[in-house]
Amino acid sequence: MRRYRPAVLGMALALALGGGVGGMAVGPAAASAVAAQRSVLSSMAVQEVGDDAIIQHYEQLGGAASFLGTPVGSPYDIAGGRAQDYTGGTIYWSPGTGAKEVNGAIRGYYLALGGPAGFLGFPLTDETGTPGAAGRYNDFAGGSVYWSPGTGAKEVNGAIRGHYLALGGPAGFLGFPLTDETGTPGAAGRYNDFAGGSVYWSPGTGAKAVNGAIRGHYLALGGPAGFLGFPLTDETGTPGAAGRYNDFAGGSVYWSPGTGAKAVNGAIRGHYLALGGPAGFLGFPLTDETGTPDGVGRYNHFSGSNAGSSIYWSPATGAHEVYGGIRAQWVALGWERSRLGYPTSGEYGITGGRRNDFQHGSILWHAAGGRTEVIYTSIPAALMGVDLERVPTTQKVVALTFDAGANDAGLRSILATLTANGVPGTFFLTGNWVNQFPSNTALIYNAGNRMGNHSMTHPDFTTLTDAQIAAEISSAQRAIEAAGGDPLPFFRVPFGARDSRTIPDVNAAGYAAIRWTVDTLGWQGTMNGTRGPGFIVQRVMASAQPGEIVLMHLGSNPDDGSTLDAAALPEMISQLRAAGYGFVTLDAALG
Repeated sequence: MRRYRPAVLGMALALALGGGVGGMAVGPAAASAVAAQRSVLSSMAVQEVGDDAIIQHYEQLGGAASFLGTPVGSPYDIAGGRAQDYTGGTIYWSPGTGAKEVNGAIRGYYLALGGPAGFLGFPLTDETGTPGAAGRYNDFAGGSVYWSPGTGAKEVNGAIRGHYLALGGPAGFLGFPLTDETGTPGAAGRYNDFAGGSVYWSPGTGAKAVNGAIRGHYLALGGPAGFLGFPLTDETGTPGAAGRYNDFAGGSVYWSPGTGAKAVNGAIRGHYLALGGPAGFLGFPLTDETGTPDGVGRYNHFSGSNAGSSIYWSPATGAHEVYGGIRAQWVALGWERSRLGYPTSGEYGITGGRRNDFQHGSILWHAAGGRTEVIYTSIPAALMGVDLERVPTTQKVVALTFDAGANDAGLRSILATLTANGVPGTFFLTGNWVNQFPSNTALIYNAGNRMGNHSMTHPDFTTLTDAQIAAEISSAQRAIEAAGGDPLPFFRVPFGARDSRTIPDVNAAGYAAIRWTVDTLGWQGTMNGTRGPGFIVQRVMASAQPGEIVLMHLGSNPDDGSTLDAAALPEMISQLRAAGYGFVTLDAALG
């Protein structure tokens, strides 16, 4: 072991204790010289300590017989410490770190980064094998340098290094670094790429790992400089679903074996998570959030439900889900560019089925038979202020309509005839009738027919105030909806009693007023045996024209109990068809 020279130590001791040479007092000039001598002597002492520590460590490693080989030159000052080069590496020493060796590719890279004078500072360890991984590393005061045969030497430092080590370092899924820590292009942060992924850091998010297919998709979407920003989580298993995800400052990327990696963000992501995310009925995303073809909204498609599922968003409607049979019907109509527009509700339960509301209507799904029904609620300008007597068309079509207010004596016969002939009808129901016969609404809908509103109690509207008219319409609507139907946007004024005030009141409630082209008068009964089904058919055929609206009734005559409309219906359909007419619901009037 090297020892300090006695003369040097004696002079240093004399200067320190006596204030001068020989214990004599000194003046200002001499004091300055003494201070300079002290500094030189202190530096010499530090050099001696450092050099001794380097020699001691060299000997511990095996001296000239070790991998370091023989000394090259003499020890030298470097960045507040000392160093000694050898044929196989370098030993560095500082007062805070002691003596440690660096060799091979790690030493070369360390020197390229500035050595002890660079951000890494002095080594804290000798070069060491990485536990559980085929490589080498040195820890330094400012970070670490890792090396493997396949990746070469790269440095990792700061919070990224801390997170890397927490995830297992080289022996973890990330493996060895492929890059030094680097600034993220276009974003205020840092990153390291590793063999198995990347770790990103920003002041607001800390350090998080992104790997695999999620990382690939994240980078394809712009990485930290894209709309997703920096990661908020490591890649994590999706709870309750077989997949993986990363949350980012601007959204999330989800992955599953069947769907790959897709991004969900903004209000759509919020709604998706509220519905259970990947573990919910929507499943994993099939698309990134994408702009709608109309240029107004956004959407994501998802893997859930047999007929597919989606969440659509627009500034006016917010984010709502559409799936299953209702979505399939909406798709067939033309998505958001159809007359229905964007969804304004998620799917919800109604009596006997499910429903989604849209900007200009609704789609109902009926459990009985799995039938869907489209309800349009928007009223064309041409129908405002009028009591429509004929469907505006040049085509030879007829709309068969049925009023329900008294009883349901003819209902089942009428439904059977319509079904047997494949003809749809439009049924105007009063709220009281619906409440009296609660199962009939489902019978009408499930047979493929349309409904309309005929008021709650069937009063003469010309005798009511505006507020009373509104209450009659809204009460009937609630009753029909509670039974699983939707009467919008068709209303038939009770008794046909109308004036210049009542029709605007109907329109204000969201309805088009529907009158008729011909009233069969079947509700009057047999008139003491003078009328039969042929009378009904004759009236209808006499008024036959494109867009004819035929008024019939479901109930029986209170005097003779007859149901002439039900009895005449088969022949009526037969003769109209023979004359070249087809059949429509009143939806044809909406254009």
